[in-house]
Amino acid sequence: MQTLLVEDIIKFQPKGVITIPKKLRKHEGLMDRVLVRAKAQKGKITLEPIYTTPYPIRTFSDEEINEWLELDKLESEELRKDDLLT
Repeated sequence: MQTLLVEDIIKFQPKGVITIPKKLRKHEGLMDRVLVRAKAQKGKITLEPIYTTPYPIRTFSDEEINEWLELDKLESEELRKDDLLT
């Protein structure tokens, strides 16, 4: 599989402002007002789009996950005893 390389030269404006050329934005599917994470490492700056959800996402602790897995295991055993789960 061949990777398509799209590149351009960008000039920094006063205060570090740059414009990402349209062909690069289009190639990467970057829409207006998208959030981007900038990383500097080993002489390179990488821009990576950040996608967010329009609603809050609940996170679970390891303890909550383990509790749920244990309850699922017990329920599955009961269902197997009653021949409701194979």
